[in-house]
Amino acid sequence: MPRNVRPPLGRLAVLTCTSVLAATGCGGDGSGTPKPTADAGLISVSRACGGLFDETIAKEAREPKGPSEVHPVRTPSTGQVAEALREESARRSTPEDLCTLTDKAGGEELLAIAVAWTPQSPPAGRSVRYTATVGPEDAGRLLVACDIGSGGATASGGDRSLEFAMRDHFTVSDHSHAKLLIASAKKITARLDCREAPAYPDPEDVAPPPDPGLR
Repeated sequence: MPRNVRPPLGRLAVLTCTSVLAATGCGGDGSGTPKPTADAGLISVSRACGGLFDETIAKEAREPKGPSEVHPVRTPSTGQVAEALREESARRSTPEDLCTLTDKAGGEELLAIAVAWTPQSPPAGRSVRYTATVGPEDAGRLLVACDIGSGGATASGGDRSLEFAMRDHFTVSDHSHAKLLIASAKKITARLDCREAPAYPDPEDVAPPPDPGLR
């Protein structure tokens, strides 16, 4: 399936800021965050995003004419992202890149995942909300309540959540989007010491697996 021209690398920030712009703006000092740089070499799809891709997702990414290998773009470690999110400046909605994949060094983007603070909250009684979206430029969102307001003098209040957002030019299933976003969120919130641990749903409950006969 032909792919459209994609935005420059490291621009999932634009996608994430869109959902929080009306309420808070994208914050920061105007200088922007450093753009990630490309790692050397290709890796198999099954090793993508630090092992977040299971074999089912990797198979979806390879079919019908997807690549068997991808080029990872260097992004901050999980610990670095968590530390950045703890900072007051990051709570003004500065997005953090979690994973970016391209078809070759400096090539076309295949998938990107980022996280940012947002003033939105999951529905009452829930700590996590997954939203299926349409189109490769906005392939899914996960809203996770995580109150870290009890730690330190500079911490903000607990009225904000983390929003994980994805672009997907592999066009894998919505079920796979949910799995990737939930797995990404678990890695980050485990480092943030949320006052109440988020209750993550089973991906099958929010986005059922596709019918094998339809692929």
